[in-house]
Amino acid sequence: MTTQLSIPENALSIQETVLFTALTFTTRATLRTLAQYAPSVAENLYREANRLNLNVAGPVQWIYTGVNGDETNEFQLEIALPIAQAGEPSAKFPYKTFPSFRCATYSYTGPWGDLLGVYDVLFSQFYRNGYQNNGYVREVYTTVDLEDQENCVTEIQIGLV
Repeated sequence: MTTQLSIPENALSIQETVLFTALTFTTRATLRTLAQYAPSVAENLYREANRLNLNVAGPVQWIYTGVNGDETNEFQLEIALPIAQAGEPSAKFPYKTFPSFRCATYSYTGPWGDLLGVYDVLFSQFYRNGYQNNGYVREVYTTVDLEDQENCVTEIQIGLV
């Protein structure tokens, strides 16, 4: 399957995300080092939320600030588990409130290993449509199927200037 053929022309839609609070892991990363954080960080975020009796309010999100497609470029990576409201302090993960932002979005169904190709197609459409990125990209993992990644659904949000 060719990734380009699975993404329709003009696949991006514009939306405003909603503000949310999350337990958050933050680090500096490159595209080459991302794999070391999955799935262990998400599992640890869920364990900590459970330990603190927090109500999970949405799927895990990976938030990239300053990513540019260069595999050696260092950027900020935040892995966030949305919660209904902050509780007692966590020794492992700080709470953070993420503001709403305007973005171009696309819901991708398929394996995470194909995401780089998906981004190539989406950013081509993004720039062709005259949009400018604000340096912010978010992936919302709405469906996770580790047994068959063809069933995974990832909402990709590209921040707009």
